[in-house]
Amino acid sequence: MINRKLVRQLFAAAYLIAYLATPKTTEAQSKQRYTNLQQAIFSGGQLNGSQGPRSVNWIEGGSKFSFIDGQNTIKTLSPKDQKEEVIFDGSQLKFPGTDKPFAYGSFQWSKDSKNILFQSNFRPVYRRSGVSDYYVYTVADKSLKLVAKDAQTAELSPDGQKIGYERGGNLFVFDFATQKETQLTNDAKAALLNGRFGWVYEEEFGLAQAWEWSPDSKFIAFWQSDERQVPIYKLTDYKGFDEKFDSLPYPRVGDQNPTVRIGVIEIASKTNQWMKVDLGRDGEPDGYIPRIYWTSQEGQIALMHLNRKQNHLRLFMANARTGDARQIMEEKSTTWVDVFDFFAGINHLIYFPAGIQEFYWVSDRDGYAHLYRYDYTSKLLNAVTSGKWEVTFVHHIDPKTKKVYFTSTEASPLERQLFVADLDGKNKRRLTTVPGRHTVNFSPMASTLSTNIQMFRHRPKSNYATSKGS
Repeated sequence: MINRKLVRQLFAAAYLIAYLATPKTTEAQSKQRYTNLQQAIFSGGQLNGSQGPRSVNWIEGGSKFSFIDGQNTIKTLSPKDQKEEVIFDGSQLKFPGTDKPFAYGSFQWSKDSKNILFQSNFRPVYRRSGVSDYYVYTVADKSLKLVAKDAQTAELSPDGQKIGYERGGNLFVFDFATQKETQLTNDAKAALLNGRFGWVYEEEFGLAQAWEWSPDSKFIAFWQSDERQVPIYKLTDYKGFDEKFDSLPYPRVGDQNPTVRIGVIEIASKTNQWMKVDLGRDGEPDGYIPRIYWTSQEGQIALMHLNRKQNHLRLFMANARTGDARQIMEEKSTTWVDVFDFFAGINHLIYFPAGIQEFYWVSDRDGYAHLYRYDYTSKLLNAVTSGKWEVTFVHHIDPKTKKVYFTSTEASPLERQLFVADLDGKNKRRLTTVPGRHTVNFSPMASTLSTNIQMFRHRPKSNYATSKGS
């Protein structure tokens, strides 16, 4: 579904291209001028500069971050003393039991920074999803082990003790301590999948992983997707004379949608509880559950319900052990309600920070995307931001200092500047000053941040800063 912000973004993009294409005075006079729009569009490579470190991941509680250097090396850097260290050198590493050089597509760190989970041998399925093999690299002894073959998704538990993954429509965990795999679900069959989306949910709502660890690593919440009543659509690429057809469940207008329900598995007992939130509401036979979130309250999960027209959203709080759920708020629109921003690559517009029983919702109910603060009873405490501009990303909410850090378009629709404000909306101030689009990466404790700046008329630039005193 097209995002309401698309029109504004298209105008902004067109304006930016025109801006770059226009001859500039002063510093720009000594540089190349573009004589027409086409020349400006196709000269993008000339504007590229150093993008800064790739794949930044904060580790060791935020005292260091790792980044990719070159083709197959991961380094760490301490912003405090600028000490750099090689943490992974894959130049001589082989796939276990073979002579084939090790290669990977992405990786994630365990919370204790002792293990790295690598995704390798990615085979695409839909726009975002694919089947992969997952390997664990132990930093201490530099060993590499295959832990999940042909899994569609995998993720380290927050406590770093286990790896969860989905394979063949069922969920599993691998325990580092016992070095054993445990199967959590066993009822998958054709078009009935646990922890995996079909085409509709992945394409419509932007997620590839259909399950979530709880913050304390005690539970896994997951979608069970049932596409058995969805019509089968056949398609081909028309290559050659003997076309081969692929088939997938694909609902066209008025067709039966996939049905989903949310289960929660308690890892210790391997018991599953279904959350009591029905898809059909207000006379409509079907709807969606596009998002689930673990809250700061132990064993409590939040579920979003969206009607098929996607213009009526309800938020439920559910008990993970009993499945009992209660609606705490809703939002309606004459057009539709956003649950993510496809074009900006922002998957979440609601936040449940740890350490406080409040949630924060980015809504464009007044015509502009702004941040609203609620408690768990659904009481609106205050609008954190307001004005004729938009909040584009919420980077960090700190209950201890009672501050929120976010980027917005307040300075210009073409820019993304970092701001900080009190949770009650007071004392808002701008933290970044260089004109351009700032991509911000906070450390876990929000004491340090890195920014990558796409500056107008200049090449990209990376900086590191402290947020102390903000």
